[in-house]
Amino acid sequence: MQTIWFIILSFLLIGYTVLDGFDLGVGILFPFIAKTEKERSLALQAIGPVWDGNEVWLVAAGGVLFFAFPKAYASAMSGLYLAIFMILWLIILRALSIELRVQLDNALWRAFWETVFFAASLGLAFLLGSAFGDLLRGFSLDASGHFFLPLWTKLQPRIPLGILDWFTLLIGVLAVNLIALHGANYLILKTEADLQTRAKHLASRLVWSSGALLLVGMLLTPLIQPRLGDHLLQAPWGFTFPFIALLMWALLLHSLRRKRSEPLPLAYSTILIASLLASAFFALYPNILISLNSPAHSLTVFNTAASPYGLKTGLVWFLFGLLLLLTYTGYVYRSFWGKVTDADKEGY
Repeated sequence: MQTIWFIILSFLLIGYTVLDGFDLGVGILFPFIAKTEKERSLALQAIGPVWDGNEVWLVAAGGVLFFAFPKAYASAMSGLYLAIFMILWLIILRALSIELRVQLDNALWRAFWETVFFAASLGLAFLLGSAFGDLLRGFSLDASGHFFLPLWTKLQPRIPLGILDWFTLLIGVLAVNLIALHGANYLILKTEADLQTRAKHLASRLVWSSGALLLVGMLLTPLIQPRLGDHLLQAPWGFTFPFIALLMWALLLHSLRRKRSEPLPLAYSTILIASLLASAFFALYPNILISLNSPAHSLTVFNTAASPYGLKTGLVWFLFGLLLLLTYTGYVYRSFWGKVTDADKEGY
């Protein structure tokens, strides 16, 4: 039952990254891709109906972590307190920027909130990526499973640790590249004319930088945290996930060179990101938080799980909630399917 809930948690985090990733990517590219007021309105219209619904997946993942693995939740929330509050503020600022941008018909007002939109999207992608790098690297857990990370110490991935070191910075930059690429692919699908042309141009550049960073990250991760590589070696079928990720990168590169392939780049980047996260979660299992002090201090799905009765009962209610989430997500995306046009831009 603990393994089932770990798979559920992984699924929700992958869903959030894939869905909220493309609208974060639009925010990162916003100053470079939208040159006129009409194009800025169209870019925001492309994500407008879905961005807040996408964040429901993050809330659901947090709820599952709290319910299924309460000890891991308590440890992570306290140890990563600073990073979590920075992430929350960036989420709030990004939402405010989208909603407040059109409240005054003033060029300076719009420019201010557009800058906030860009900065919050960039910062959020980078911090989420860096926090994921922390998860891969490990933590200095004590015997009770507690830890605390300052923002940085010596920028080295060893004790004394900080949230940021050269490895987590690398993962953060990789996350920014992949999410920006994902956002560009989304705009290729949703827009036309000059805006789509610029999206294709940026995607064609980002695919190369993302590929280089991805290769470096794949090579360095098992060196920084050997236990991840050991788990893959013990279950070699897990190498399927990184293989799929590399295959999707190659297909994405090929699709961006074609003239008529609008849905394909987004499909490939979606599977690429999902495969990367799936390979990381597979390598982490059964750990949730890896201890660098002693393997015995690591928090796993077994020593942090709620009671078996609670997990079984909660699964019934979760399946009902998941059905609602999937139905709502599917309905919204189906309702707003297709290109955004000038006529759609009201409110953005």
